[in-house]
Amino acid sequence: MTIGGIFNVNARSWRSILRERMSQAHAFWSEATPRTRAMVQMAALLGAVVIAYNYTLTTLIQNAGLETPLAYVSLVPAIALALAALRARPLKPEPAIHDRQVDYIVGVPLVAAALAANLLLPSALSAMFWVWRIDLLTLPVFVAGAVAIIFGVRVLWRQKLAVCYLFLGWPYPYSSVLLRVLDTFTTATLAAMEEILKVVHVAKVVPDPGNTLFEIVHNGRSFPLSVVSACSGVNSVVGFLLIASAFAAVVRGPFLRKVLWLVGGMLILWIINLGRITFIFWAGKTWGEHVAIDILHPFIGLVTFSLGVLLMIVTIRPLGMRIEVGGRTDTATPTAAAPTHDMKSKIALAVPKVYGAIVIVVIVAVILGVSNVGLSSYNLVADASGEPRLLSYQSAPAAPVGWTPYLIDQFDWAKPLFGDTSTWNRYSLDGSKVGDLQASVPVIADVIDSPDLESFSAYGVEACYQFHGYSLSDVAQVNLGGGITGQTLSYTSQQYGSWSIVYWIVPVKSGTSTIYERVVLYVQNTGRGVRTSATATSSDIKNLAGSLDSTTASGKELIENRAFLVAFAREMIVAQAQHGAKVVAKVSSSTSST
Repeated sequence: MTIGGIFNVNARSWRSILRERMSQAHAFWSEATPRTRAMVQMAALLGAVVIAYNYTLTTLIQNAGLETPLAYVSLVPAIALALAALRARPLKPEPAIHDRQVDYIVGVPLVAAALAANLLLPSALSAMFWVWRIDLLTLPVFVAGAVAIIFGVRVLWRQKLAVCYLFLGWPYPYSSVLLRVLDTFTTATLAAMEEILKVVHVAKVVPDPGNTLFEIVHNGRSFPLSVVSACSGVNSVVGFLLIASAFAAVVRGPFLRKVLWLVGGMLILWIINLGRITFIFWAGKTWGEHVAIDILHPFIGLVTFSLGVLLMIVTIRPLGMRIEVGGRTDTATPTAAAPTHDMKSKIALAVPKVYGAIVIVVIVAVILGVSNVGLSSYNLVADASGEPRLLSYQSAPAAPVGWTPYLIDQFDWAKPLFGDTSTWNRYSLDGSKVGDLQASVPVIADVIDSPDLESFSAYGVEACYQFHGYSLSDVAQVNLGGGITGQTLSYTSQQYGSWSIVYWIVPVKSGTSTIYERVVLYVQNTGRGVRTSATATSSDIKNLAGSLDSTTASGKELIENRAFLVAFAREMIVAQAQHGAKVVAKVSSSTSST
């Protein structure tokens, strides 16, 4: 027998073995009990979600330990699982109508949309992808598609509340809405504490601009405690709303009573939080700052919150409402009676061939998971909740090692373009003769801060230069680290000569507010040159228009200047992040908060 014949025989043998194994697998699936099939499908679904959104889910756990109104958002996946368990069985008999084509028609576009958003939007949105937490926005989309593919559309419809509940894990709406009411909420809490302290003399108000400081005296030694917005009770209210909204989906009763239960719950949680603050003040006066802040404070909030939620759950029945869960176990036939063993072969399975469905979802999950791990790079410029880590450059100018920034000009004429509260400062960063960034010419930085992100799109850098008749070349997209996507280009004008540019837009902190900052770095193409040991690889720079010719003297200079500016921008962003971390650490250590 020839070698080719042997291969043909082996190939037929392997195909025969594979067909036999697949036949056995399908037979196992058909003969398995409904409980076993459900467990296999659920394990595949949860595994795919964990693989696809590994870092995203990690950040939710990180948020749980933060003193922010978003701390309880980390409960959303667990609550969604509980809702799914309550709706595991249909409330009404369901007809045994199954169409796998419909399942794939619905499911595949959903998982494809989640995949496309996570692969394409980070480079398009830059740091705003993380600030807006688009990854969490796509999580329920992926889950919905995976449920449709693995379980079928009918189960997806039954679990629509659990899937839709996952959208409550998207933090951006909380951030944008809570910022508008947070000050009012904090003011109410501070006013209430002042009244309480008139009766319970455990602390006294320290006059300051916000009246947020309180002085506690222990054994003749005083120390300050601050009641900041995160401690005002808004955390508990947000957490209660998340849990109560889940209960509202399964609680049956008059609508007005539900509303009163929700409003009453928020009020009770706020009152309990006032008691928590008072208790911490009393503990500080009795046992000292260490016991009050380092021992009691980290967990006492969770204890009081849990007691408040438990109290509201206990009041459901006295208020004339009840919790309704799924009832039926039969999802395979339209009849009320459970199928006998003899009828098992006649049952139309919702998913007769599950293995192909699982393979599709797992492949998409692995691709998503690889991109999701890369989102950790955003940690440089924003925290797990999407809040900026960078301080406004204008409030704290930073520069690479060996470079010094100097403010050389301010422009007010652009306020009609970028907003009345916008600022435009120009800095000169004087060069270094040592290190990996050296230059004989200064680097100019134009920094514009604005509360209006859209204004940077309306009045973009390229559009401005083109409007003034400048000649642009080599407009390219560049990766600046920290998930920031910048732009690099060169321009030439008769009046100002030839310049190389790198610019980027990031969200930054200005006081307690989040604003947006566009930084434009310039270096003049003088021929006197800059030098850097860093290089920008092809994966870092994506040409959008034009290209540079490294065989010409002018092209070589532009390439060197571009590499210099990219390296400069990266070190500048890192320096800005480090400075912001030091400022935050200094502020946090100066005063304890309740």
